[in-house]
Amino acid sequence: MEVCRAPGFAHAIAMFCFRDNWIGIKDQMTGKLFADKKTSERLIRTEIASLIGGLLGGAGSTELPDQAVMVNYLEQTERLLEEIHQCMVADAFSDLKAHSSPLSSGVAIREAAFYASESAYAFQYKDFAEVRYQQDEQWLAGNVGFTLKDAKLIADAIVDIQSRKAMDHLANLRKTDPTLWTMLPAFELVPEEVSGASGLPLKTIKRFFAAFSCDVKSENANFRSVTDFNITSAKPIVLLEGQYFLFQYVSLMEAIYECPAHWMYQDEAYRAAASQNKGHFTEAMTFDFLKRIFGEEYVFQNLDLYKGVNKVGEIDVYVSFGEVGIICQCKSQKLTVASRSGNLVRIKKDFQLAIQEAYDQCRVCFDGLLDPDVVAKDAAGNVVDLQRPERVFPITVISDHFPALSIQVRQFLATNTAECFENPLCVDLFTLDVISELVPSPIRVLAYLERRSLYYDRIMTTNELGVLGYFLRVNLWLESENDFLNLDDSLASDIDSAMIVRREGLPGKDTPEGLLTRFEDTFVGHVIDDVDRNPNALCVELGLSLLEMGEDGINDVEALVSRMSARGRGDVTLPIENRSSGLTIHCNSDPQYIAEPSLRKHMVLRKYHQKADKWLGLNVDPSTKLVRFGAYVRQKHVFDYELEALMASAPPLVKTKDVLRGAARRKVGRNEKCPCGSGKKYKHCCGKG
Repeated sequence: MEVCRAPGFAHAIAMFCFRDNWIGIKDQMTGKLFADKKTSERLIRTEIASLIGGLLGGAGSTELPDQAVMVNYLEQTERLLEEIHQCMVADAFSDLKAHSSPLSSGVAIREAAFYASESAYAFQYKDFAEVRYQQDEQWLAGNVGFTLKDAKLIADAIVDIQSRKAMDHLANLRKTDPTLWTMLPAFELVPEEVSGASGLPLKTIKRFFAAFSCDVKSENANFRSVTDFNITSAKPIVLLEGQYFLFQYVSLMEAIYECPAHWMYQDEAYRAAASQNKGHFTEAMTFDFLKRIFGEEYVFQNLDLYKGVNKVGEIDVYVSFGEVGIICQCKSQKLTVASRSGNLVRIKKDFQLAIQEAYDQCRVCFDGLLDPDVVAKDAAGNVVDLQRPERVFPITVISDHFPALSIQVRQFLATNTAECFENPLCVDLFTLDVISELVPSPIRVLAYLERRSLYYDRIMTTNELGVLGYFLRVNLWLESENDFLNLDDSLASDIDSAMIVRREGLPGKDTPEGLLTRFEDTFVGHVIDDVDRNPNALCVELGLSLLEMGEDGINDVEALVSRMSARGRGDVTLPIENRSSGLTIHCNSDPQYIAEPSLRKHMVLRKYHQKADKWLGLNVDPSTKLVRFGAYVRQKHVFDYELEALMASAPPLVKTKDVLRGAARRKVGRNEKCPCGSGKKYKHCCGKG
């Protein structure tokens, strides 16, 4: 506190904010610009917020210190913050004997929550706030003097003003004596300027400032540790010597998103209505995000599960996509101040209310969906005919940023596993928004859920966007010898860049390179697109299997299909070892009443030979190389005398590479077994015609 209250320390805060929060672009926004900012030398927002909170209760002088004093402020601040971090780390690992994991103690969660990267962008806070409180406009207008529509206009005006001031101020610094350099003027806000830029009356701006600002001379009474409640989190605009300063724009956006709920809670007469509106908001946003991914016909909101006259479950949002289901349960519980300070009892209680209860509800609803005597009804009481899912992915969704959520899930979530009930994905609305914005492909999203479930106990992260970034870049595969994967926050940099480009209109790539771009104009890509459009015509399992292929696999399939198409017909069978399945592709122009039984017979034989649980099939038009129809055979492998006899003389299933390599090495005799693995003679298969 002492250094923060020193004369002119506000100039040091301004320097840190400009250095660590602002990104300058020349031609376009890139992921590298974000990655370069995510270094250990950078101060994070919670650290800077602690410095701002430390200003309160002091003189709050805006006088510029001389250069030597300024350098001392900067160096001393960084040294003290590093000491605080090391103390937190030491505390987290000091009690290992009392806990099963170094991350399961209260002090460990305190450290993880304080230093965790953020899951929400400033523009999300701003845009979501307007939707969150749209049912509360009348209360807000009457009690605080502005609505969230007003707040959004003011926020847009502030970011424009500060961006312009920063550019103008930097230009002026080139003509200024370096000993007089400071960035503090770039963070000043003048109510009259905000009124002019927003088009709102000055009285509305003043009411906004009154709600979100604090005087530097006021006491930050409860702020004794960096993890204590800091009044500048709720009131981030600071009044210094009659001037308003906003050091961290995102802090104001978060306050706009969170504070109205607190204001309304204080009104006992309105508390129940406000709580109901908040709960509805989380469900409605989740519903909208999942519709963006899967399409309206596959997503349902507020389903009640009945067994006879008894209600056995309630699903907030459900996705029925082909043979796969997704159960989403939504909560509005935040990580409280007591939890952020390391109170383990409160941490577990917050987690119970935010995540555990939602997960347990998912599990109950999963049992209901598989019970043939249970029916689903919508909010109007109408029966909804849902396909019984083969697999279900549970997702818990919370409305607020929950620091170090992934770590807490790993430590505290009590899972109740069952066959076909996958491990959960636990996220906030902001992360779900990013997924729906960047990955509007059902199969790719399901692939992400599948990988997160598969590696549920093998991934450590403080930010789910880092995992998503890694998945989009390299497809998230772990070899069996890799027991554990710790994913750095910088892996989200391409996502950060793409979201800024999309939502703020800046120049740059709006789609991260990798899984979203690698299948373009390929046979595999076209098939995945077909499954995205109609999962019931083909099957979700087919799309998920194809997404596992690397570049070599995609090229091999492309070569096989091209070769068969050039010949006018042919068939090939490919093993999919990771999924206990395989893929048979027939290429011909036969009528479907002939081609489909032929494909299914081949699939059944190959499935039995491989002792697999399921098998996939495609029939491809040789003239267009487009899929005519697909087939899916699934059932547990059981011994069959008839199939055993048929397969006794069948050749072993060969790898794709061997098919291509063998065909290139020598000429195949017309009466020899076809190298594609179909079991037919070459003249009746790929050599036909």
